[in-house]
Amino acid sequence: MIQRIQTVYFIIVMLLLSSLLSGVEIFGFPTSKSYLSYSVYGIQQFKSAANAPLGKAENIQGSLLFYFVILFVLFTYFAMMNYKNLKKQFRLARLVFFIYLIGLVSILVLGSIGFFAPAAVSIQLGIGYYICVVGLPFSYFAFKGVKKDKEILESLDRLR
Repeated sequence: MIQRIQTVYFIIVMLLLSSLLSGVEIFGFPTSKSYLSYSVYGIQQFKSAANAPLGKAENIQGSLLFYFVILFVLFTYFAMMNYKNLKKQFRLARLVFFIYLIGLVSILVLGSIGFFAPAAVSIQLGIGYYICVVGLPFSYFAFKGVKKDKEILESLDRLR
C-alpha cells in the first residue's frame, strides 16, 4: 500500500487539511472599527484593527467547516484504505477530488462576496487559504495515480 504513489498523495492531502484544525486564519476582514478573522472554528472579532493578532478575540459565530474538515479527512483516509478494491477506490478518489474542488471554490466565492463579514472593507487571504489551495493538486494526483493503476490492471486482464 505505501509503495503506491497515490497513498503518499492521499497522506499529504490529509496532513494539509488537518493542519487547518490548528486554527490558522483562512480569511481576514479588516473593518473600520475591528478586524474579523475566519478560521475553521468560526469568525473571531478583534477590537482593534491595528493590533489584530495581539488583541482580545471574541467568537462571533461558530462554523460547520470544522466538522466538514474532520469528515473529509476521514473520507480521504477511507478512500486511501480501499486499495484492494480498485474500482471502488477509483470512484472514491474521483469523489475526493470533486468534493475538494467544490469546497474550495465555494469558500473562495463566499469569502469574496463578503458572506462571512458584510461590513468588511477588504479581504485578506490567510495561510489557511493557501494550505487549502496547495492540497487540491495532490488530490488530483492521487486520483490520477488510482486511474493509472486501474488501467494497468485492466490491460493485464486483457492479456490473460
